[in-house]
Amino acid sequence: MAKNQSDYFQAKHPWSETKDDLLACYLTPFFTKVYRPSRNGILYIDAFAGAGLFADGSKGSPLIALSKYFAIAKKNRSKTPIQFILSESNAESRKHLESTFNEAKGASGYIKPPIIVSSCEDAIRRAQQTSVCGGGKPSTVFYYIDPFGVKDLRLDLLTNSPNMAHTEALVNFNSFGLFRVACAAMKVPLSLPNEVELPEDDFNELTKASVWVERLNACIGSGDWKEVVVRYKAGKIDAWQAEHALSELFCNNARSYYKYVTNMPIKDMSKRVNVGGLVKYRMIHMTNSPDGCVLMNDNMIKRNLDRQCKQLGLFAVDVDGRNVETAVIAAKASDFVQHMPVHQNMKMGDIAATLISECGVFDRSNTILKTYVGPMIEEGVLERAVKFTLKGKPKKSFALKDEVYRAR
Repeated sequence: MAKNQSDYFQAKHPWSETKDDLLACYLTPFFTKVYRPSRNGILYIDAFAGAGLFADGSKGSPLIALSKYFAIAKKNRSKTPIQFILSESNAESRKHLESTFNEAKGASGYIKPPIIVSSCEDAIRRAQQTSVCGGGKPSTVFYYIDPFGVKDLRLDLLTNSPNMAHTEALVNFNSFGLFRVACAAMKVPLSLPNEVELPEDDFNELTKASVWVERLNACIGSGDWKEVVVRYKAGKIDAWQAEHALSELFCNNARSYYKYVTNMPIKDMSKRVNVGGLVKYRMIHMTNSPDGCVLMNDNMIKRNLDRQCKQLGLFAVDVDGRNVETAVIAAKASDFVQHMPVHQNMKMGDIAATLISECGVFDRSNTILKTYVGPMIEEGVLERAVKFTLKGKPKKSFALKDEVYRAR
């Protein structure tokens, strides 16, 4: 069912609050980690920024990011400059955005005047050409991409950052919206339950199937989405399985450019209660930093437990409600360790990030390390680089910074 978006900025829905919490709770450790090393400044792009504030006074994503940055900057005597690039297509909302952002920014010299444009493509293009300070490329880049649907989402736009090694992206991926358009492009009838509400304007102006196909390829990063539609048409998968398959396809394509990719469904918990809520869309995080991957994983786990879990079952499940295949994860952990160079130290966090990216968001990083790295230490396959604490006791911690090496 199509949904009118005219009242979108009146107040946040519960699932929107989950999405904003995910962003807000990640930006604090993110800005803390990158603040001092970012000598050439930080570039922050919010490609669908809205008006800055909702009608009820709650902060939108650009002001959430600004407030989180302010909080970290206040704790540091030396200030790291940041450049915000914000995009909003609606002229009236763009005017309010400029006003509310500059009012919140105040006279802070280390926060540069925002660059405000009218489209996602313009924002990302400006990011590729912008120097925050010193004339060189920015030290850190963060993309926040939160479109209404999928017609304005292009994976390739997120693969040409001015500093890919230090780039992260958090993307709102409307997998059901993409599935609807994919079926239309291939002339496959689609029947979705009434509770699945989709943006009314997705691809409406594109009438030729060839244009739909081209835009879908750009959105998801390949033409492999067609196989998902073929399987759906043949009755091999249902709409819910197709939604999951398309999100996994996007994540797999993103891994060609980002080493670590995770995704979490954002749900309306008032619907489809018997199966753990109705998926509204997915938040997909992409990074080349193992620390960033682990931080987002733990953030996703907490948001899911706090907002999207009605009760704990007898069996461990991931954020999609799927059973955790412990034997599969253990095999992947063993395979990863067997490919480590012998006697070369590696942070435990790097191992956790690899398992999370390959196996999904299923548990806190500390528990992952205890469950899947701990046994290999006990068996002597791995050994701790530092075996004793400062008090001379055997070290038993599973901190992300703890180092291990392959012993044999």
